[in-house]
Amino acid sequence: MSSLIRSDQPRGRATVHARRGILNALFPPLTLSVHRLLLALAATASAVVAVLTVIVKSNPHLQIDASIERWIQAINWGPLTLTFPFFSWIGGPGGIYMQVGALVLVLLLNRRAWLLALAATAGGFSYFLLVSFVNRPRPSVGEVLRVTEHPGASSFPSGHVIFITISVGLLMLCIGYRYLPRWARPIGWAIAASIVMTAAISRVYVGAHWPTDVLASGTIALGWLALVSSVNWLSNRAFDKDAD
Repeated sequence: MSSLIRSDQPRGRATVHARRGILNALFPPLTLSVHRLLLALAATASAVVAVLTVIVKSNPHLQIDASIERWIQAINWGPLTLTFPFFSWIGGPGGIYMQVGALVLVLLLNRRAWLLALAATAGGFSYFLLVSFVNRPRPSVGEVLRVTEHPGASSFPSGHVIFITISVGLLMLCIGYRYLPRWARPIGWAIAASIVMTAAISRVYVGAHWPTDVLASGTIALGWLALVSSVNWLSNRAFDKDAD
């Protein structure tokens, strides 16, 4: 009997080590440290969103919003308008494909960043909280030059801009930071910013949102990405170029 117990001990220790290995592969060692600059950026973004929310909640029809929207709609954006239907689809019916595709890419190219990617994606829930709270009317034909798209939900914030910003942002954070050399990262962020800016312009151009809607939405997504990135427990392993 004692020999059987002794023979089972190495097997038990191997099982424990295997379990620890799996946990270490999935979850980095717990640390409470944060990146203060990113945390400050997240706090600033939250304050900006709070101010914008109070403003549009108390006065849904802002004259400056209408003026800026008419100005944007009066501009000839040329070939850029050909991308607007794509942004309407990818931020709406195609949104689930965009988010799942982004997560799959992270798992394929930097699987140790899965926790950061999942935390970043969770930022989309802010849309559902704010859209019902603010309940802002969308632009109407009498206020702007055109309304060619009629989404069902209220106007503030823009779910399209939030989800697109989070998706391209997490790709840069989880994949760009691992594979791009330092000098190329600003280029990567510039491309991401141009995608977000085009999406925001498209939502205003078709009359689906007010400018403050897309401004708040981009700020929400930026603040959330900064917040999750500031938590070193989530971000350190994702940014590690030498990770397996």
